[in-house]
Amino acid sequence: MKKNLFLSLASAAVVMLAGATVPAQAAPQANNGNPGIVMAGSQNYNRIPEKARKFVDKHFKGTAVSKCEQYFAKGKYEVELANGVDIDFNSKGEVLEIDSPDNAYLAQSVVKDLLHHDAYNRLVKDGCADKVESIEFHKGRAVEVEIGIQRPDTYIFDLNGTLIAIED
Repeated sequence: MKKNLFLSLASAAVVMLAGATVPAQAAPQANNGNPGIVMAGSQNYNRIPEKARKFVDKHFKGTAVSKCEQYFAKGKYEVELANGVDIDFNSKGEVLEIDSPDNAYLAQSVVKDLLHHDAYNRLVKDGCADKVESIEFHKGRAVEVEIGIQRPDTYIFDLNGTLIAIED
């Protein structure tokens, strides 16, 4: 009796499982069974563009990479470092944006390397080169530099290093 009960329960479980999988298998699948467009996903740091890796190795040697993602639709990579620095690169490995962690500044060597020398010299002249919180390149037209000072705190330069504006 015990054996028959066990077999009956096991058979019922198989039927229930089989019943649960049939509707899932019969459901219509979009894109011929493909999952669709993947917008972003984790990426192996060693597979990002070489120019991007060289930049990180040069300026953040010994700092661990805590996250690396590829945004397929935007054609960019986002790298988060263990020290809190976030860097976005394009598919060529060029820096699109770099942000320091809260209450910290980017190293002057990073700022000097990324900015046109006229833009960097303007920050030095204004006493701000060591207070840069972020640098963002706007589609090959301008560079926005956020400074950790009281207002105004955003310098905007053209790609030739000419100051366009200082804003809040």
